[in-house]
Amino acid sequence: MHKALLVVDVQNDFYETGSLPVKDASRINPVINKTMEHRSYKAILASQDWHPANHESFAVNQGKEPFSTFDNGKGIGPVLWPVHCQQDTHGAEFHKDISTENFDYIVRKGTHPHVDSYSIFKENNGADLGIASLLKALDIYELDICGLALDYCVRYTVLDALLFGFKINLIINATKGVEAQKGDVKKTLEEFKKAGVRFKEV
Repeated sequence: MHKALLVVDVQNDFYETGSLPVKDASRINPVINKTMEHRSYKAILASQDWHPANHESFAVNQGKEPFSTFDNGKGIGPVLWPVHCQQDTHGAEFHKDISTENFDYIVRKGTHPHVDSYSIFKENNGADLGIASLLKALDIYELDICGLALDYCVRYTVLDALLFGFKINLIINATKGVEAQKGDVKKTLEEFKKAGVRFKEV
C-alpha cells in the first residue's frame, strides 16, 4: 500500500498579507518543504482555490459583509468570504517559499460561480472531483495531509478522505486555522480525534 501527501491551498491570499489571512501561516512552509523531500510518497497533490470573479461565496457578490453566515443549500456556505484566490491573480498563486516543483498533481477547485469547494475530493454540493479514484488507481490508501486552513479546507478534505476509506495522518505542525468563528480550530481537532485521524509532526 502506497502513501500520498496532500498539500491544501498554500496560496498567497491565505498568508499573513493576503485577503483571507491565516495567522502565522508562513511558519508551516519549511515543514511542508521538508515533508515533500521525503520521497516515500507515491504522489504529492496540491489543491488550489481558483475562483471566478463572480463567485457566489464572495460576500461582496451577495451584498453582505465577509464572514456573514450564509447557506443556500446548493453548495455555497456556511459563511461568506472576502474576495480571495481569484483566477489569474497574485492571491491565487502558491506562496513563493513553497517548493512547488515537488507537486505531481495540482487540483483546482471552486472554479464554478455557483458552487464552492473546500475539499480536494468533492464540491460543496457533493459532486465528486475524481481525486479519490485517481489515488486508488495508484494503489494509494493512506494520506498525509497539511496546509491551509485547518478548520475549513483541510477539515473538509480530511472528512471526505475518511468517507472514501483512506487512512489519514494530519501533519499537525504543517497546518494553521483561520478561526472564522472562535473555537473552530479546537472543535476541528476534537472532531478529527473522534474520527480516528492520527496526528504527527515532521
